[in-house]
Amino acid sequence: MDLVKTVEWGRKENVNLLRAIVLSNVPLCTSDDTIGKVLNTVKVFGRTKICSRRGDVTGRLLFILVEASADLEPDVIPPKIGIENEVGPWSVHLVRSLVAQNPAPEGDPFQLKLQALLQQEGKSMDEVRALIMGKQSPTSDLSVDLVDAIEKLVDRCNQVPNDSPGYRKLRLFSGLKPVPPGEEEYEIWMEQAAQMISEWQCPEAAKKQRVVESLRGPAADMVRFLKVRNPSATADEYLAALETAYGTTESGFDLMATFRHTYQESGEKLSVFLYRLDKLLHKALLKGGIDAVGINRARMEQLIKGALTNDMVALQLE
Repeated sequence: MDLVKTVEWGRKENVNLLRAIVLSNVPLCTSDDTIGKVLNTVKVFGRTKICSRRGDVTGRLLFILVEASADLEPDVIPPKIGIENEVGPWSVHLVRSLVAQNPAPEGDPFQLKLQALLQQEGKSMDEVRALIMGKQSPTSDLSVDLVDAIEKLVDRCNQVPNDSPGYRKLRLFSGLKPVPPGEEEYEIWMEQAAQMISEWQCPEAAKKQRVVESLRGPAADMVRFLKVRNPSATADEYLAALETAYGTTESGFDLMATFRHTYQESGEKLSVFLYRLDKLLHKALLKGGIDAVGINRARMEQLIKGALTNDMVALQLE
């Protein structure tokens, strides 16, 4: 995780940046209790709160965002923490040390991100300008890797950011009963998650991260274990695992049979009928009753077959 993203992460979670640290190299399956136990070994942290967690690019390690109970100073923060012969060590990064290098964006956010990348590479903006203007030889100090990194940074900046109008966060779901305040029932959460995954215009890794960020408790543990067993699992496979635990007990075959015998009711709008078909199709997809490539065809066939004979829109579709 680069420097700018660390600061942006803290601001997004409404964390006091003067009291925030980020732990890195934390194994994926590490529980909050274990993390809290390690944090308690450092007295200067005081009471701590685990605010958020994010996976690294490998999918095997975590970054943990933590807020302490008092302001933290760089000279008293240990570079690594852990419990000898039990867990760790994990690297500790003081967020306030990054704030001065990465102030809240007032101008071009891309320029701020580029400056942070150059700081990490030990290069200057002048060296980049020299390369672009053709004044730097191929054997110079400015590595090809840095040029590639800049190109990737440009690509990332052209993607839809998390806080743009095109991105809606998922509601929270834990699988606990009764449903805790601020969380959703499974059916409502799954319905929103399925819709959002199909709408998000972002890489698969970002989709998976957004699903994980919406989960708490047993539901989060289930997806975490799936990631350990299968690091390449997709966001749809995350939903399929949750459907197995919290969804209907009907098989994919039974759900498709129900779908094939679903018809528009008298007085029901065609859009409402289509919505009911979509819900059944998605459940069947999660249960293996239909492949993703066949969904559109199945939906259209049943929409025409099951619509009322006097529905003008359905007649036009047919």
